[in-house]
Amino acid sequence: MPDLGSRRLFPALTAEPELSYLDAASGTPCPEPVIARLSAELRGPAANPGRGGHPWARDALRRVEESRAAVAGFLGAAYPDEVAFTRGATGAMAFIADRWGPSVLANGGEILYCPGDHLSTVRPWLRLAERMRDQGVRAVPYRRDRLGRIDPDDFARAASDRTAVVVATDVHNLHGTWTDLDALAIPPSATVCLDCSQSAGRRPLRLADSRAELAVVSGHKMFGPPGTGTAYVRRGQHHRIAVDRAAARSGPARHVSQLTDAAEEGSLDGVGAVGLASAAAFIDAIGLDHLGDHLTRLVTRFADGAAQLVGLTLLGPPVDNDRMHSGILAFALDGHVGADVAFVLERRGVYVRAGDHCLEGPREDAVRVSFHVYNDETDVDRLLQGLAAAAERN
Repeated sequence: MPDLGSRRLFPALTAEPELSYLDAASGTPCPEPVIARLSAELRGPAANPGRGGHPWARDALRRVEESRAAVAGFLGAAYPDEVAFTRGATGAMAFIADRWGPSVLANGGEILYCPGDHLSTVRPWLRLAERMRDQGVRAVPYRRDRLGRIDPDDFARAASDRTAVVVATDVHNLHGTWTDLDALAIPPSATVCLDCSQSAGRRPLRLADSRAELAVVSGHKMFGPPGTGTAYVRRGQHHRIAVDRAAARSGPARHVSQLTDAAEEGSLDGVGAVGLASAAAFIDAIGLDHLGDHLTRLVTRFADGAAQLVGLTLLGPPVDNDRMHSGILAFALDGHVGADVAFVLERRGVYVRAGDHCLEGPREDAVRVSFHVYNDETDVDRLLQGLAAAAERN
């Protein structure tokens, strides 16, 4: 099992031993086992998966389907054919909105969404609502509170018997708050689409048992190769997916499901699929429960130290060390622009996220930190020291 808090398996971090990388929610460095698996795949036969009957092509296809099964198991899907490989979570969400959404909304209906969620989660559904406005489709917003939690009363207000789709975020990319779908008044007939970009690799998903029948995952936030991701669509929803038969790879050697026919048009990224499966195996070797305890300890240490800094305010719920934390949180420093705080930290070798945070409207005060497996108490202490220095600047 990889050592929690150890950087030794991450070449990008061992190359800069004085760096505290606290921006995992933007992207995680690749660990050695994933790099080794990618290298082996690139050194092997350069065949296009499923495009040809020769051994190289058959072998490439076999490795993709083995990777699909591994990723499906990691996500808690009931069947491998419920998972399609995509161009990141952004591509997966756009695919679901464009190719699944029109069918379920053909007779009108409402899409519930949160304007405070990631733009890549929200915009495909707003575009769809605008495109289908003449068919009676409407996008209806629900709110988060000032600490980043979904307001259950406002959600209940927004929901109705016209609600066809509920778009939700499993872990918020700025506040790090979890979403409990069971605590929301979701109409029984509505289909839930869940953005798992920040939760995959941080907690067990168990999608087969979830209220969500659709979900998206980002590979580069869970130690996978950049540009990789998955769309999860439960089998009972496959018939709603529009397939471009002219573009889909056809034939019994390649067909997996209506989902994969539609989402994996063109040449399949077999290397990316294998790399994503390797990343899932890396996380499984750590153990997500074990990782959750580690992240909670780091966040608790930071929250305790932050409470001693005058003018620093956490922008999420109070940290409870008895409850597993996502490892993602945000704060503001009174009288300081977030970008200025990030610059002070950068000069001290601490990398965080400041700026628009891919949300609607700027959060100029907000700074986000996101811990992961390679971080330890030293990183937390360096962050706190840097914030103390930032607070002294006028």
